[in-house]
Amino acid sequence: MKKILCILCMALSLVACDRQNENPQNKPMVKIGASLPLTGNMASIGNAAHKALLAAVRDENANPANKYYYKLIVEDDQMEPKFINNSANKLIYSDKVDVIISYFTAAGRIIAPMATKNKTLNFNYSFDGGILQSKYNFQNILTVDDINAKAIGFFKTRKIKDIDLLFQNMGAADQMLNPLLIMLKNNGIKYTIHRFNKGETDFKILVSKLKNSKSDAIYIYGVEPEVDILAREFRLQNLDKLIGYSDILPMIDDYTLFEGYYNIGSFVTPESYKESWGLKGKNAGYSGYIYDTGRIIVEGYEHAPTAGTIPTPDEVSDYLHSRTDYRGIVGQYKLDEHGQFHSVGYTTVVKDGKHQEIKE
Repeated sequence: MKKILCILCMALSLVACDRQNENPQNKPMVKIGASLPLTGNMASIGNAAHKALLAAVRDENANPANKYYYKLIVEDDQMEPKFINNSANKLIYSDKVDVIISYFTAAGRIIAPMATKNKTLNFNYSFDGGILQSKYNFQNILTVDDINAKAIGFFKTRKIKDIDLLFQNMGAADQMLNPLLIMLKNNGIKYTIHRFNKGETDFKILVSKLKNSKSDAIYIYGVEPEVDILAREFRLQNLDKLIGYSDILPMIDDYTLFEGYYNIGSFVTPESYKESWGLKGKNAGYSGYIYDTGRIIVEGYEHAPTAGTIPTPDEVSDYLHSRTDYRGIVGQYKLDEHGQFHSVGYTTVVKDGKHQEIKE
């Protein structure tokens, strides 16, 4: 019993010590909240984002010249609407964060109006332009136009004349598909559209149809586990066509099934950064953009002119929009008047279980 009490006392002492060491210089504190899928189907990408954010905050807090101390508060939303709503309410109303970061359309559509109403800065990662509804909302991910333009270039370089499009019925699928169809038509590329649903598990007939079609390539937009099941069926039926994905492979945890397949879209985080973030040998997803966002947020607070102790969301937003040009590990960014950060797209191929960039 004495031993147990001793261990408990030591644990409590460590927690107390941890709290004492937080913000050791007692600087004014800026709270950065994040609503991420730390469990569920998208857990790998959510946890990668968490580690990238931790690294960004750690790196910025290490700068003795900073005027403020940055505290990260993370909630698990499982990428499910009811949990996203709960996470956002806790972060905004209970934790009173200055900034909230979230992933993808489902979270963006819930959080953006809350951020606007409460004047909380919101950084989201999705293709839904409707999320950019006020000066408090920002997005830092490739746009639909960026990805589609890259895809058209990819098809033309490989002389693709006919393509099968596999698009899952989900979130921003039609926002990606509709402008792509116009671009395919304008470039003389024939297409056939196939749709599949969340929860679908049997793709035998669809893949057999794709195998026997006259198309030169297959282009896919969807998420796990359905894209995994599709890839297994491709292998089982020995589908011998060029297969590309519309910026989906960064979300895949295990690349074994995707060897030789292409991804058109996002930046691939360098191994050196992955290792320093604790992601060695793991998929980093879109965490390069997340890391850059953390540092952009800090820049906004450190440099925004203010008459108060901490800059207001209006002051930070105004400062960020005054800059327009930014640089991070992803490369050069341009911030437009709507709050969208624009950057270049990349083409990669899965080789030996890793993304490899293809220079085109």
